[in-house]
Formats: sequence, structure tokens, C-alpha cells
Amino acid sequence: MRANAVYALTAFACVASLAAAAQQGGFTLNEVFRSGKTVTGQDLQFPTGKVEMVAGVGEFAPGSETPMHKHPYPRSLYIVEGTFTVTEEGKQPRTYPTGSFVIESVDVWHTGGNTSSAPAKILVIDEVPAGENNLVLKPK
Repeated sequence: MRANAVYALTAFACVASLAAAAQQGGFTLNEVFRSGKTVTGQDLQFPTGKVEMVAGVGEFAPGSETPMHKHPYPRSLYIVEGTFTVTEEGKQPRTYPTGSFVIESVDVWHTGGNTSSAPAKILVIDEVPAGENNLVLKPK
């Protein structure tokens, strides 16, 4: 019962189908990402019941980082500018450049941040059961 990126990918597929039909009208869509798994290989699962899509843009100053946290549902990231680094607890960091699309791991403690000297901007997409949050901070 997981959310987020699966719906985003479904939306991308629907738009791609429309784009194929609209291509004759001068519109083309270049697919940038498709996957049924998180970055660590977990299968994506749809939530059940009413779902909300939540999207936002995160801006990270050079050297800034989130507190340790996890997501109960898949979270998708699109790196709009700069680079973004995700470090899962006990693992080596993964750094994603501008243009990367990432489906974060589910229920895995991690931090996210900007380890570069330039600002970073990310589009965050969550699909969660209605009224739920997709962020759990690690207790200290």
C-alpha cells in the first residue's frame, strides 16, 4: 500500500499516450523516466482508498541538509537545478545531477542535501492516502 511515484509514472504514461496522438499537432513529449522500483530496488505499490497528490519545490543552499527522516510512501524527486545527494543510514551517498528523476526508498532512514557550492532546486512529488504526511523524522 504505497503511493507517490507510481501515480506520477502512471500520469507520465497517460501524457505520453496523449502526446503520441498530439504529435501531429506539433507537440512532442520526451519521456524522462520510467521505473517500477525505488533506487534500492523496492517494488512500487499503490495506496488504497482516496489518494492526494502533493507536489512542491525544495530549495537547498550550498551545504544544507535535511534531518534524518524516512517516507512511509514512495517519494519522487526531479532535480531541477544543481545536484542533490541522498544518504541512506549506513550507506554511501548517492548524488544526482540536474535532470535526474529519483524514486526514494520507502521506510529507510536517510538525509537529503546539497553537498555542492551552488544552490539546488528539486521538485518533490508525493501521492499519499488522503490527509496523510509522507515524512517521518527520526527520533533523537
